[in-house]
Amino acid sequence: MTKNFMPSMAERAIGRELRRWRNDAGLSLSVVCQRARFSAATLSLTENALKPFDPLDIMLLGRIYELPNHVWKQMIRHAETVAGERTQSANGQHGLVELNAARDVDDAYLEAVAIRAFGADLLPRFLQTPEYRISATALGCPTYPADYPDRTAALQTRWTDSLTAADGHGPVVEILLSKRALRRVVGNPTITNAALLQLIRLSESGTFTVQLTDSEPLQENSYLHLSFPHRQHSDAVYVEGNGNARYIEDLTVCQLVNQSFRALQQAALSPAQSTEVIAETASTMTDRGN
Repeated sequence: MTKNFMPSMAERAIGRELRRWRNDAGLSLSVVCQRARFSAATLSLTENALKPFDPLDIMLLGRIYELPNHVWKQMIRHAETVAGERTQSANGQHGLVELNAARDVDDAYLEAVAIRAFGADLLPRFLQTPEYRISATALGCPTYPADYPDRTAALQTRWTDSLTAADGHGPVVEILLSKRALRRVVGNPTITNAALLQLIRLSESGTFTVQLTDSEPLQENSYLHLSFPHRQHSDAVYVEGNGNARYIEDLTVCQLVNQSFRALQQAALSPAQSTEVIAETASTMTDRGN
């Protein structure tokens, strides 16, 4: 049953949370398996959302990790909601599963092997410096709250470090920015300048490219196209804008978005030209800041 089980992004988020429970408790996989009388394979499949969630397993794990009852009960309700969504989707119906996007999206791009991002009005959130993100939030620009600012900052540091690591094991990242997103002052010129300089620094990595375009395929929207390493994890497109944020996991839609992204890349400035324009724009921000 697990061989052909394709977990949704919501199910993957639950698996990540179960793994976080174990890490926060400071327990190894083998210790938890011994206490729960699970096989290592069962717990690994559960934490990676490669099998349907069993409410009794979640309850048992919550007790092993000594979590308050309301915490694991809430997780069970969430898992049951996600299971209901899977049933609806199988019957051709599509509901909405609540996502804690401020936490989940950060985790998702840390697990991706390839990220293609388009920024229409602002720099994509995972490229923003902490000061830029705070200023963008004050403007009401992000479509979901930064519920976990300290954790988000730590995740972003880990992610940017993975891009610039010498071993080259970070994800392949391809960025398209509209010129409007590049030139928009967020917070103040100094804050925007720092964010642009980070783009230039990241572009020095062999796995990161940024290109500028005048095109805007999704008006007033930004999106991420995420690809994952596991064969049972399908691609997903994460769209934010107009006051909402959601995953699109339909295979056809993901393929169309990827094709559109590739077409825009062909029409955009080259990475070298784009980096030059970003540097010039950053210098004008410095002048404004003075």
